[in-house]
Amino acid sequence: MGKDSIPLAPFANVHKTFGANGELIIKLFSEAPEEINLSEPVFITIDGCPVPFFFKSFETRGNNRAIVIFDDVESMVLAEELTGKMVFSRQDCFAPLAMTGSKQSAVGSQLLIDYVVKDEAAGDIGIVVEFMDIPKNPCLSISNGNSKIIIPCQGEFIVKINHKNKIITTRLPEGLINLNQPS
Repeated sequence: MGKDSIPLAPFANVHKTFGANGELIIKLFSEAPEEINLSEPVFITIDGCPVPFFFKSFETRGNNRAIVIFDDVESMVLAEELTGKMVFSRQDCFAPLAMTGSKQSAVGSQLLIDYVVKDEAAGDIGIVVEFMDIPKNPCLSISNGNSKIIIPCQGEFIVKINHKNKIITTRLPEGLINLNQPS
């Protein structure tokens, strides 16, 4: 993206498919705006590039979930390709997602670099050093002193992203933090 590009910010995670006609359940992060402008695109990183998607329908379910259909994603097969991926929005469309500070990046997934990761049970885990766009399993690489910890960017693990303070709060399963640690 060029220097005139508008930075992207994550606001949801594609949780799973719902039905046979391309419906998806997305989990909204706590910073997601209360009103979504359906005429503006959202972006999902595919093969390392942010791809724009327009909502065909958007129906909230509870406080942090929505059932959505994207234009041109009208089958379960196409919808399954998006499960596990993060959904990004342009920062100028969703003001509550705007970041502060000088280390903004034009690529949405890179906005999480240098964020502090804190787990609800384990406390401070480390600092995000890389976003790994693994198909169907995007991950964050976190530096913790001399070691790296890899955690999935899945909705059930990411509880909250605080852009103002650059903190990601997680709820990780027991043992995941120590999985990559030397014995």
